[in-house]
Amino acid sequence: MDNISMDTLSVIARQCIAVTCLQRFCQQHVLQHPALDAFAGHVWKVAQVAPGDFAAWERGFASLAVTGMGDPWPDDLRMAIPQQLLGELEQLVQHVLETSACTWHGDDLAASGRQLEAVLAICARHGVAVPPLEHYVQHDAALPGGWGPVLTDGEVRRWQALT
Repeated sequence: MDNISMDTLSVIARQCIAVTCLQRFCQQHVLQHPALDAFAGHVWKVAQVAPGDFAAWERGFASLAVTGMGDPWPDDLRMAIPQQLLGELEQLVQHVLETSACTWHGDDLAASGRQLEAVLAICARHGVAVPPLEHYVQHDAALPGGWGPVLTDGEVRRWQALT
C-alpha cells in the first residue's frame, strides 16, 4: 500500500477502491457473469447517492442475485467460477459490501478500514494490483460523518477508469 493512511480516505473512497479491486480480481481471473456486473454496478452508485436517496440505494441490494450479504449465489454463477476461487470470491464480495455497510446505521469508520484491508489482503494473495490510493483522496473526506462528498460525474468516470 502506498503512503496514504486509510484514515484519510472517505467511506465513499474506500467503497470505490473495494469495488475496483473486485473488478480487477474478476478481470485477472477472467470471471464474467451478469450477477457480478450488477453487484459492482450497484456498489458504484454509492459514489453519487444523495442522503435522501440512501435508503433506496441500500434496499436495491435485495433485488440483486449477488448481494454480498451471505445469501446463496445462483447455481449458474457458482458453476461459472472455478472451485478454487469460489470461496475467496464470495469473501471478497462480502468485504466489498461491508466496506460501507458497517457504517450504514452507525459510524464505525474503523470497521470500514478493516473491511477494505481485508479486500486488499485477498488481492495480495492473488497478485491483483491495487489501484494507487492517492487517486481517491478527497479534501473534505471527513464530512459528513466520514463519508466524504458525493462525487461529480467526472470524478466517478476518473475513479472507474482505475479498474
